[in-house]
Amino acid sequence: MPKNQRKLRIYISADALALLKHLDYPCSEEVLASAKRVEGLEDEGLDYELSGTRDDFESLAGWVAGDANHADRRQKRKLALLLALSDALESVL
Repeated sequence: MPKNQRKLRIYISADALALLKHLDYPCSEEVLASAKRVEGLEDEGLDYELSGTRDDFESLAGWVAGDANHADRRQKRKLALLLALSDALESVL
């Protein structure tokens, strides 16, 4: 299997998942469809597993980084979620 087609996983909070759904990036449909609740990571603030290919996550990382760079700095919660998503995505790439 080509490297860019291997399945990767990230773990995110319920709030981060809700933000991704709200932002509705063109590349996020398959990744969002993969969301499944996980047990045992709640203490770390991680509620969901998302899976996708390297290509899926690279595309999503670009959209998230772009929004984080242009986010209104007064929207601290949204910015924190975008940065957490960016970190999660970059950690698997």
